[in-house]
Amino acid sequence: MAARPSNRMEPSSPDLGPLPGGHHGLSREQVAESQRERLLAALAHTVAANGYGATTITEIVKAASVSSRDFYESFDSKEDCFLAAFDAVVAHLRELASAAAAPVPDWPGQVVAALRAALDFFAAEPDLARLCLVEPVTASPPIATHFRDVVVAGIPYLKAGRAERPEGASLPPSTEDSLLGGLIALTARSLLSGEDGALERLAPDLVDFALSPYVGPARAKELARTALPS
Repeated sequence: MAARPSNRMEPSSPDLGPLPGGHHGLSREQVAESQRERLLAALAHTVAANGYGATTITEIVKAASVSSRDFYESFDSKEDCFLAAFDAVVAHLRELASAAAAPVPDWPGQVVAALRAALDFFAAEPDLARLCLVEPVTASPPIATHFRDVVVAGIPYLKAGRAERPEGASLPPSTEDSLLGGLIALTARSLLSGEDGALERLAPDLVDFALSPYVGPARAKELARTALPS
């Protein structure tokens, strides 16, 4: 498998035009990294437009303004490129959520802040949201498995909520898994609706859904009101 540099991709849509010809002052490594990032961005945009199955490497390299040879110097396949793009988005999303939650002293407030940060990101980057939430389920078995592994990694963050009240100890073992699946499904459905502001308006519903098992319905609804768009 081709060696992967750091999984970094600019969250906003980059200029996908070719690098300037002649003496652009970039080293070979810098050129390779620039091409790789452009391929990741191009894959995200073409998959959002066509779906994973219908997207071809020819379309990806054309959108990135690089050659097929450049593609195969960075990735073994379309699947390999998709996984790299997916991991780059997930890493960026985790950074955003962590930064939003860090200043908040209590766990429920941290969940509210993290969900708001994720929804703000998805609303600003619908192509990357689709790459992260919609396409992995049906793209290919390895991608679906990787997606599942990433989702399962979020279980400990929710499980911390069991300490919020005595009833938490008696919650079924599958609670966190079910909650994460529901959060993803609700967000993906809102994304696919295509309605302006749908993701931003979803925040209170997600907060209510995520926190009810841990803090009780009344407290969850109170916290949900704090997640309303400003």
